[in-house]
Amino acid sequence: MARPKKKRRITEGGYTQITPAYTTGPYARVEPDIILQMPELFYFDMSSYISALNAAKAIDFYNRTRLYDMYESAMLDLHLGGIIEKRKVGVSRIPIEFRRNGNPDDNVNKEIRSPWFRKFVKEVLMSKFYGYSLFQFYRGDDGFINYYHVPYKHYDPVRRVILKYQSDTEGIPVDAFENMLFVGDNPRDLGMMAELLPMVLYKRSNFGNWKQFCEIFGMPIREYTYDAGDEEARSRLIQDARRQGANAVYIHPKESSLNLIESANKSGTVDLYERFKDACNTEMSVRVLGNTLTTDAKSTGTQALGTVHQEEEDMLKADDRDFILDVLNYNMTDIFNALGVNTEGGEFVYVKNRNLNPNQQVDVIQKVKAMGVPVSDDYIYEVLLIDKPEDYEQQKAEIKAQEEANRKLQQEMANQMEKPQDTEPKRKSDRRMNMDNESKAWYERARTDFRNWLCDFFGVAPKKKDGALPF
Repeated sequence: MARPKKKRRITEGGYTQITPAYTTGPYARVEPDIILQMPELFYFDMSSYISALNAAKAIDFYNRTRLYDMYESAMLDLHLGGIIEKRKVGVSRIPIEFRRNGNPDDNVNKEIRSPWFRKFVKEVLMSKFYGYSLFQFYRGDDGFINYYHVPYKHYDPVRRVILKYQSDTEGIPVDAFENMLFVGDNPRDLGMMAELLPMVLYKRSNFGNWKQFCEIFGMPIREYTYDAGDEEARSRLIQDARRQGANAVYIHPKESSLNLIESANKSGTVDLYERFKDACNTEMSVRVLGNTLTTDAKSTGTQALGTVHQEEEDMLKADDRDFILDVLNYNMTDIFNALGVNTEGGEFVYVKNRNLNPNQQVDVIQKVKAMGVPVSDDYIYEVLLIDKPEDYEQQKAEIKAQEEANRKLQQEMANQMEKPQDTEPKRKSDRRMNMDNESKAWYERARTDFRNWLCDFFGVAPKKKDGALPF
């Protein structure tokens, strides 16, 4: 039984490396697995697009080379490149970290903080635009993980083979290489660029017509006349016209005339070109971002409508981030293990991003503290972008001591204010008791005085034996 060959890395190069100059020794060169060729970038039109799309959509004898060249040419469009970059930023700007049991794993996070990871997540997202992406992972000379992105024209996702030349139909099976990652749902999918390409071609044609219109009607025409029989004057006029610039010139004999018939509404024609260009950009924005107001300010747009469009774009970016996490947590598990990175029992997550400015954050912190919820000082320093002082503990102790002193002072003042309030009822009770005693004494004196008055008024009655009167 033959021993299986060891899997290896993919190599690429140009035509100069097809025939090795040295086959042995320290300077030996090995013929690369992929021979790169210059892409065709210009002179495309709608007929080229139709033929390229039909060739890529064929079932048995298909070829995507020309269509992928048109994709690369379309990426030169400034508007399309800008809106695609917005999609990329949506997945690369928010940090990704690996957590096990809810806690960050520093060993894994050290690997994904390398520069390769940010570039990798962007190229994973490009699989939605090209239909697929193929990567090979390996350990670099610096010990960190790195990857090789296989050119789109050199892989056949249907037959799963690496193509040496972009026009080949047979190649090396992808299983012959180690740590390969294929990202894509349908091997025959041509990606979103197949839908965007017509708008780019229409826009280029429109710009060409617009440029020609500006050259004809945007610059004045210089007119030179000469006598019909004076060839020397004619030659001098031609030389003078060439030295004075490149705008339109009409040199004719005095006996002839020049009539320029201009468009009835040149400003309307210019607006037509501009509206066509804006229409192409709008179609691309809607397809890539799901809206238009986050990239272009419209005269009819409102703040509420812009907010709705921003929410739609945020939802699209959130879906992109879920797509990236699916690739990391499911498709790359075996590759990470093969490279010595243990991801078992954990998951990759996006760190939650707080889309609040510092003023809004301060307002939230104050409200949270008013609710009695403790807030970490480190979090406040992080939100407000303030450096933590070196003598933080000392200042914190001084502030705490001052707060304790203020609390004691307030307590003493409260006690002083509470003492009169405690003695006042007693004072009122004593005053009421004193008033009751005085009233009783006055009553007894009044009673005695009244009895004495009665006695004085009636006198003492005589006794029956000694002083009784006869009547």
